[in-house]
Amino acid sequence: MSDEKKDKISKIIKQLADLPAEKREELSSRLGIVNPEGHQLTPRNQCLIYFQNIDNISISVVAGYKQWQKFQRQVKKGSHGFLIAVPSGQPKQEEEESGEVYFFYKTVFDISQTEELTSIN
Repeated sequence: MSDEKKDKISKIIKQLADLPAEKREELSSRLGIVNPEGHQLTPRNQCLIYFQNIDNISISVVAGYKQWQKFQRQVKKGSHGFLIAVPSGQPKQEEEESGEVYFFYKTVFDISQTEELTSIN
């Protein structure tokens, strides 16, 4: 991961940490962002997306690049995604197993940033 991306994540995480829990819950209930299966994202991930949404697009359904392809949709060229935290049970190699949950960051795109795949028949 690039230093620029690490700095961006750090700043957003700090914004999120400074947000009181009740404000985080209020914001996520107002946003109502879901994945294509209809499962609501965690309040943390909804807030992460909110803080990254500098273009103020209306965000409703988000998924990763390959996940959208499974739903017969293609991310539009030039679209900029949003980073969310995805849990992983795998610790970094130099750390001991402690039963803690580890996170990595994944890029997701809103459905408005996609278009239907058309078959060539």
